Amino acid sequence: MLNRNSILASRLASIILRLFQGETLYLAKLAEEYGVHQRTIRRDIEERLSFLGISHDPKNYGYSLVTRINKKSDIDSIELFSRLVGVNGLFPRLNQETINSLLKSEHENGVIVHGHKYITEKINSDDFERIKKSILEHRKISFFYSGRGKEKSYSVEPYKLVNYNGIWYLAAIHNNKIKNFSLIKITNLNCTFDTFIPSKEILDKVDQEESVWGSTQKVEVTLSVSSHVAEYFLRRELLNEQEIKHHTTDGDLIISTKISHPTELLPTVQYWIPHIKIIEPYYLKEELVTTIRDWLKE
Repeated sequence: MLNRNSILASRLASIILRLFQGETLYLAKLAEEYGVHQRTIRRDIEERLSFLGISHDPKNYGYSLVTRINKKSDIDSIELFSRLVGVNGLFPRLNQETINSLLKSEHENGVIVHGHKYITEKINSDDFERIKKSILEHRKISFFYSGRGKEKSYSVEPYKLVNYNGIWYLAAIHNNKIKNFSLIKITNLNCTFDTFIPSKEILDKVDQEESVWGSTQKVEVTLSVSSHVAEYFLRRELLNEQEIKHHTTDGDLIISTKISHPTELLPTVQYWIPHIKIIEPYYLKEELVTTIRDWLKE
């Protein structure tokens, strides 16, 4: 049985292909066909697929592409969408044959994808769209932000909306520094008409950063991974900027990673205890030990 993420991906892919084939799709009929509420279909088209340039007839809730696109563009747009949602490396090859096979029934496509688990957050969808519009129009925004039991006002230059481990963040410049704000903690959003000129250097940094703890100064961390779990770290990068430094004769691994904040690393290390150890820096090892001791005392 397909999980919720797979059903969503299949539905979106089907809608995209039908739009590219020149169909005009109607809200009520789509909801009936896919067995979901009309609000779900509307969110699919007007939010998740808004980048396609879909025309909307408000009288009969009909949706169609602004222009007809050829089959080559079909694949290009689907590849763009797959990169946008971070699944472009999921299949060895993403072509028309692969897409057609995936759109068959679950018993015929030969594939099951157990996707990431996303955090259910009560994000204001209107605020999400308003922030996105301000980003595209290079307009400053202000808001109140709740953190550590305090609420503080911010005026920022918004650069990107970033989803990290299922949580949405706003990457923005505040007091000439890159900061990331969890969307669920933003209230009283005010989208101003004051514009700013985005920095290409900052845009590149936000695009290339693999976490939301972006910093110009990163600390290199060296870890030892036992042979019992080494295969998992060899199979794929479980740490940001992971690099295998050495294979010991016992099958252990010496791994390095670069972090901007301890929170990037410590939860992962805790998950793999006792098969992983921090070698250096020493202060980070001590911080982990202190955390575990405090927990044991409770």
